[in-house]
Amino acid sequence: MPCHRSLAVLVLLLVSACAQAPTQAPPNASGQNASGQNIAALTEAADTTRGSGRFNEAAELYQYVLMADPKSTAAQYGMAECLFALGKPGEAKRIFRELRGQPEYRGRAVQGLGLVELVQNDREGAAQDLREAVATDPKLWRAYNGLALLADLNHRPDEAAELYTKAMEGNPNSAVLYNNRGYSRLLAGKADLAVADFRKALELDAGSEIILNNLRIAIAARGDYREATKGVPREKLPVVMNNVGSVAMKRGDFAEAEAYLARAMTDSPNFETVAAQNLDRLTALKGDGR
Repeated sequence: MPCHRSLAVLVLLLVSACAQAPTQAPPNASGQNASGQNIAALTEAADTTRGSGRFNEAAELYQYVLMADPKSTAAQYGMAECLFALGKPGEAKRIFRELRGQPEYRGRAVQGLGLVELVQNDREGAAQDLREAVATDPKLWRAYNGLALLADLNHRPDEAAELYTKAMEGNPNSAVLYNNRGYSRLLAGKADLAVADFRKALELDAGSEIILNNLRIAIAARGDYREATKGVPREKLPVVMNNVGSVAMKRGDFAEAEAYLARAMTDSPNFETVAAQNLDRLTALKGDGR
């Protein structure tokens, strides 16, 4: 079965498309004459912009704050989160480390370190820092989410389930969490529960192709192959057919697997190599008498 755990991790990081950055600095945003009131207002605007997923724009606003007040921990933290979301974990990690000693930001800074380490595949470091983060502040749902992902990677589904529950207590309407818990349940062989989670995630984020693709895989994992391919646009059929064929192969439904994999090859010459490799695996499994 194709694995979308890496996609789940991307969602975990709350990476979003970036809006166009401003072309000029806001009035009184920089320089020695900027007042504390202006700095506070600009920091609040940056926080709001970051919260909406416009990380490039938010980073520029934080930079203006830091030009006026280099010691602003609020701007430093916001900048670190932006850098992390923009695919610069090394730069973000340096700032999170510096903020670790600030009592007001300790929990969030350690959470940031743990998430960076998770992305960098430092599982031991990530586990240690994420545990410290939730011990410091039990409301840090992203840290619980990261710990749940680690539990799944270590094949501990019961532990992952408990951690997702704690994460959802901090963020009950998160498509990210429902998607990740759905995939956790799918990995644990609980396809019906996974389908329910993915459907809830789609209610919260109706435009997500990642979640929709995971839902189709979960439906196929129940054996509902036709349902999994229902309503799929023609241009997306090869990928879906290959995924469904892979699931059918895993379930031991070799005839169905062969039909779907062959369809994937027929519908897209560009997809021929992937589907052909899966057909080779299917032939080998048949030869083993499985």
